[in-house]
Amino acid sequence: MNLRKSKINKQSKYRFFHNAIKKGEGFTLIELLATIFVLTVGILAILIMFPLGTKIINSSKMAATGIQLGQEKIEEIISLSYEAISVEENIEAELPSPFIYYRRETRITYVDPSLNLQEISTDKGVKKVEVTVSWQSSLVTSRKSVELTTIISKK
Repeated sequence: MNLRKSKINKQSKYRFFHNAIKKGEGFTLIELLATIFVLTVGILAILIMFPLGTKIINSSKMAATGIQLGQEKIEEIISLSYEAISVEENIEAELPSPFIYYRRETRITYVDPSLNLQEISTDKGVKKVEVTVSWQSSLVTSRKSVELTTIISKK
């Protein structure tokens, strides 16, 4: 009984496809080519996004590292006494091994608290520390940079 039933089901499936072809309900070659084209364009768009996503992740990682390097330098300067912090402009030639693609500049100036922190040449008890870290971004050809600034006063 089961064997006969499965044979009838197969015959009815074939009959369905045979009737569909007779009625012209099948896929034409143009429909098939259009479907393949749409799928190809969609898959290529997705494949193109992977390298771009990787570059964006790498760029974010480099920016976070740049911020950490700047914060490290500010913490190093803050740990010194006010008198030990000399007013200068310093460009570090080379950073330690894993950070060879970064350049860090430190600038320390006197500022006047009564003149909206405007730079001055004499010491009025307040110094401004600016640390700029720059690196070559993987997304653009120009260098990217981040600048961190803090104010230090006499205690």
